Amino acid sequence: MSTRVAIIIVMLLGVTCLKAQRTLDVTADVVQFRSSEAASKWEFHYSFPDTCLRYVLAPTGYVGEMYCRLDVASDTGIVASDEWVASAASPTSTPSHRQFYSGVRTLFLNAGSYKVSFVARDINDSSKTTRTTFRSNIPVPGMRPALSDIMFVMPGSSSEKFRRNGLSAEPNPRHEVIGNDPLLCIYAEVYNARRSALGSFDIGVSVLDNVREEQFTTFIPMKDISDALVIREEFSLLGIPTGVYTLQVRILSKDRQTVYDTKEERFYLLNPDAPAASGRMLTEDEQFQASEWAVTTGSQLELELELSDLLATKSEIDVRKGCTDERAKQRYLFRFWKIRDPDETTLANERLDVFRGHFKRAQTFYRSPTYQDGWRSDRGVVLLKFGQPTQIERFDHNTDAKPYETWFYQEIQGGVHFYFVDVTLQQNYKLVHSTMIGQINQPNWFNLFARAFSPNPNPVKQQPTVPR
Repeated sequence: MSTRVAIIIVMLLGVTCLKAQRTLDVTADVVQFRSSEAASKWEFHYSFPDTCLRYVLAPTGYVGEMYCRLDVASDTGIVASDEWVASAASPTSTPSHRQFYSGVRTLFLNAGSYKVSFVARDINDSSKTTRTTFRSNIPVPGMRPALSDIMFVMPGSSSEKFRRNGLSAEPNPRHEVIGNDPLLCIYAEVYNARRSALGSFDIGVSVLDNVREEQFTTFIPMKDISDALVIREEFSLLGIPTGVYTLQVRILSKDRQTVYDTKEERFYLLNPDAPAASGRMLTEDEQFQASEWAVTTGSQLELELELSDLLATKSEIDVRKGCTDERAKQRYLFRFWKIRDPDETTLANERLDVFRGHFKRAQTFYRSPTYQDGWRSDRGVVLLKFGQPTQIERFDHNTDAKPYETWFYQEIQGGVHFYFVDVTLQQNYKLVHSTMIGQINQPNWFNLFARAFSPNPNPVKQQPTVPR
């Protein structure tokens, strides 16, 4: 889908080399259902291929195991946690891909905004891991007709493990619809139909392409016999070309003139007999309407604008400051990242993908009591601005010096260094010196910030040589 550039990073902790980490292929999806007037049933769906784990011999064959941990935090701290071990079985130690393993973890959460952290690690190979952090917003339940989130489910599954309300509903968090006769399978719930006296009504299901033209539409007749109705349907998408589509589900009045609620989710259709269509050229407005920026709102929109300032030129920041309404801000972000897309022939924006990868790394590794958002720390800002360093050297706290790090970028200005010191010994590494033009310049940084004692009671270890 995109061209990936491999970057070799040398990471030193004192004189010890750290083992390279490999990312586990784990896909996750969050789906919310109503549980009570106060709490929502918050479900974390995950999936991983049988080939991503290291297998070891067991009495019944070969077994791979993955440790998983989930933390959900509000502004005041962690409100819910869960940890488990996901297992996979194989007749050989190196299986060929045959299936995906899926799972569901359920938490009951009150309305609010939460930061969710997920980590997974191969129990038999500690170098294989994945970490991610994201926001999850749970709305206050209303009294009007409403849809739950749309859950993608596997076709033809009869597993008792994943039944809900008496219906088969094995999760498909990858949102992939694959096959020569591909079946789109969904599960959803409809709330407050009886309370709102809807009588007979319809559920409209549509598949929209990248310019939001309908490729498939059908209507499911419903009656308001309850305030918690269930939808579990399968639709054939035979003949629709391979591509990325939007699933749109709506609650409609019987005459289909009134829309009570709408939910949309993207999914991926792969039909070997129907290759991707070349498609017509889109206008810039159509590209914007089909982009993620057209639906980015609220606090997420403000965060994206704040992050864009790290890369923006002075003139771009002036333009951004002039964007006062939500639509103008969305269009600014669309154009900001469009001009940085290195290959517009691909669906992905590779530059944005790399930037978001650095954001996730900063959020995971650079948090401290001072910065709950790791990207706001000095190391996080440098990582987002300039990317992954060519080399990182880390030095532990000892009698001579406080902990500090040196980052080296070979491709910037012929080679530049950044020096970070944990001045307060609280994991908040402060940028105290850089050899890059335009950055903070303090060649005497070691004596001013890193030296643990003055005078040094143990002068054996010498101050590091500092490029000027």
